[in-house]
Amino acid sequence: MAYLEENEWMLLNEIAYNISFIYSLDDMRVKILKWIKLLIDYDGAMFSLVGDHGMRIYNSVGSGIEEKYIKKYDDVYMKDNPLHWIIASGKSAAYRDSSLISEKTLQNNDFYKAFYAPNRFKYTASMNIVFREDVVGIISFFKEKEHSDFSDRDLFILDQLQKHFAYRLYYEAKKGDTRYFYAKGYKERLCKEYGLTTREAELMDYAVKGLSNDEIASRMNISIHTVKKHFHSLYMKMNVKNRVQLLQCLPLSTNKINFDEI
Repeated sequence: MAYLEENEWMLLNEIAYNISFIYSLDDMRVKILKWIKLLIDYDGAMFSLVGDHGMRIYNSVGSGIEEKYIKKYDDVYMKDNPLHWIIASGKSAAYRDSSLISEKTLQNNDFYKAFYAPNRFKYTASMNIVFREDVVGIISFFKEKEHSDFSDRDLFILDQLQKHFAYRLYYEAKKGDTRYFYAKGYKERLCKEYGLTTREAELMDYAVKGLSNDEIASRMNISIHTVKKHFHSLYMKMNVKNRVQLLQCLPLSTNKINFDEI
């Protein structure tokens, strides 16, 4: 079914690209929520990280929602939300809350009273962000009572972004865990493939571990200017524009990873 016009597909592709392109995770989440509003009409939105194997949501960012309610969302979601079990299910499909729970059941719980009622929200569309059955995030959109529920088209749009979100959040969750990079000689393969110098390989090590430019300069006993110069050379050789794209070339955060070799 053709849900989107050509210009909407172009916008969706731009959103997918920026999920990887924007370096700061929090900046990415805030900006993506605002851009999605151009495709999905909503009154409020939340983008939360999920940890502890689906047992905790944290570090939520919002759009159209006051900061005090964003904090409340983190505090009460897993304890009082009658749909919190969906996170533990490990399923990635986008869904409407109205398809899973009655309005009466939703209203008769503390989560509704703490978050929905004061924001006048009635309808919700959500999506678990899942990497290999491990939920790493959840994104939810809300509408007030005066509006209609979310459509199949809205869920279709979310489904198109699932893998892009999953790869980015999985990398952020594993950043610094070099087991995913050094397994079975991946570092040596990449150095040979891209013709990296010893200095550039060392720089890539520190990038994998999530060190800042200042920390890298200290470790390598060189200036910040030299660090940036080495990164520029690294980006040119690997045909990327920034550190996020660099790390996505590694068998770390994308479907290039071979789990049989870890």
